[in-house]
Amino acid sequence: MLIGLVSAAALLLAAAGLAKLRQRVPVRSALVAAGIPGAARLSARTATRLSGAVELAVALVALLAGGRIAAALIALAYLVLAGLSARMMAIESGQDCGCFAKPVPVSHWHTAVNASCALAGLIGMVQPAGMVQPADTLAGRFAEQPGVAAALLLAAVTLAYLGYLAMTALPELLAAAAETEVAA
Repeated sequence: MLIGLVSAAALLLAAAGLAKLRQRVPVRSALVAAGIPGAARLSARTATRLSGAVELAVALVALLAGGRIAAALIALAYLVLAGLSARMMAIESGQDCGCFAKPVPVSHWHTAVNASCALAGLIGMVQPAGMVQPADTLAGRFAEQPGVAAALLLAAVTLAYLGYLAMTALPELLAAAAETEVAA
């Protein structure tokens, strides 16, 4: 079910948005590091709050309203994030991505996860019209099929967490494994 994939992308986006709103992570530095025009003119606080609020709003629309417009918003948000992470990697790898509440060096895993989430949104946008139903959100599924919705929610949370780990822990783990192989 596509609801699970789009919901996982929305949950990951919501986690990043909440982290920015709560922790004031250095989004401005990521925007400046990527060479985004005008980014240096924004205050760090404004850039952080604005990006966090937009991410959270897109995630909430996707989780609560669903449909093609929500899928399009998820696709757009993640295409922007994939482009940002790819640009940061092209300029200088290892810069802080500004995604979460802790400093995380940007890696190709960021681009891969962001591109995968964008793909889920794109597929949601182009699915046949007959497949889009009012219950095609997690909220709608809970009203009609609570057992299915609970399973979808568990799968979406797991997938979102795996995406988070792919961006945060996996690059560190791979670097440590490479150092261990060199030392051995």
